[in-house]
Amino acid sequence: MSSDDKLVKKILSRRSITVDDCDKLLTNYGYERHKSGGSHRVYHQQGTKSITVVTPKHSKYVNTAYVDLVIKALSLEG
Repeated sequence: MSSDDKLVKKILSRRSITVDDCDKLLTNYGYERHKSGGSHRVYHQQGTKSITVVTPKHSKYVNTAYVDLVIKALSLEG
């Protein structure tokens, strides 16, 4: 199993997902980070809606709502 497959499996578990995990997965799928000011990171890809991931204040893990947005945008679930 490649590291990308392991990352997808981790994202689909929706537990202990960091901002760096989301960043790595989105860049592997061709998204580019265009804004990272403050607590928001915005990713863009030609012909798709932008994806925003918010850095949590009191935890190192991303809120599951943002993880669900990434999963839906990348069509990871069948």
